[in-house]
Amino acid sequence: MKYVGIDLGTTNSSICSYDGEKIHLYKSPEQHDVTPSAIFIDRRGNKYVGSRAYNSAAKNPDNAAVLFKRLMGTSTPVKLPAVNLTMTPEECSAEVLRALFGYLPEEIRGDGDTGTVITVPAAFNQMQKDSTMAAADAAGLGRVALMQEPVAAVMSVMRQRKNDGVFVVYDLGGGTLDIAIAESIGGRVNLLAHGGIAMCGGRDFDRILFDNVV
Repeated sequence: MKYVGIDLGTTNSSICSYDGEKIHLYKSPEQHDVTPSAIFIDRRGNKYVGSRAYNSAAKNPDNAAVLFKRLMGTSTPVKLPAVNLTMTPEECSAEVLRALFGYLPEEIRGDGDTGTVITVPAAFNQMQKDSTMAAADAAGLGRVALMQEPVAAVMSVMRQRKNDGVFVVYDLGGGTLDIAIAESIGGRVNLLAHGGIAMCGGRDFDRILFDNVV
């Protein structure tokens, strides 16, 4: 049985597969390891997801949707005023998931037994988790499970080092800060404690620098 792992990030996302022995990372059409979590719709209604959307958003922000992961689990709309369109955070995330899944070969996409794991911040509440599952369902993904990002990080390290211990996981992403303490025993990872700041990430640092320097 094959498994698909998806990092659905605030600013960038990625996808890989695991067949029980090897991990394969699938690159974007631009041959990048990560895909910007961005959507762009031009005035003709053409929709783009990923690098082209991110690059176009810099010039035409009213045509774009970015940072919508921060809104997951809320009723806050994502507005694209230039094309008179309003989307939900789940719809935006579904577009990214659909694009990522399209990178996979047909033998994996068409296999009904393939399981998909999507990572979420440790600080995500139940509404945010439910919102992520709704996005996966809208994208047409089946057999989906969620995994906390710190747990996934420790499991990845343990796969290479194969030793038990207690670890501090510091995850400063584009939109959130997560700090967790995780314990690995015999290949099983337990999250002992976690904390974080939902609105603290690289994008916030960029904004503060811009406001104070430019």
